[in-house]
Amino acid sequence: MKVTSIHRPEHAVLVGFLRDLRVEAGLTQSEVAASLGVAQTAISDIEINERRADYLLVQDLCKIYGIAMSDFVAEFARRLRVGAKGKRRTVVRKDSRSK
Repeated sequence: MKVTSIHRPEHAVLVGFLRDLRVEAGLTQSEVAASLGVAQTAISDIEINERRADYLLVQDLCKIYGIAMSDFVAEFARRLRVGAKGKRRTVVRKDSRSK
């Protein structure tokens, strides 16, 4: 039987990382939802691993959170290597590089 993506441990790492980015950006779920034109519960469902986050959504969230996709992918890969409970690291944001 095939395991759906939301039941894979990698998806839990992904949504945890997305939540960390939102919090680091100082945004509420409601603010992110408004930017995307979705209900706040959609963001909540993603962050509690009840709803799948597809590539296009992740791309939109990265724009909102101010992180380049290449940096997102690199940090996500690092988190997968160290595991969900690994030490968190501050992610370099596009806007902080230009300052």
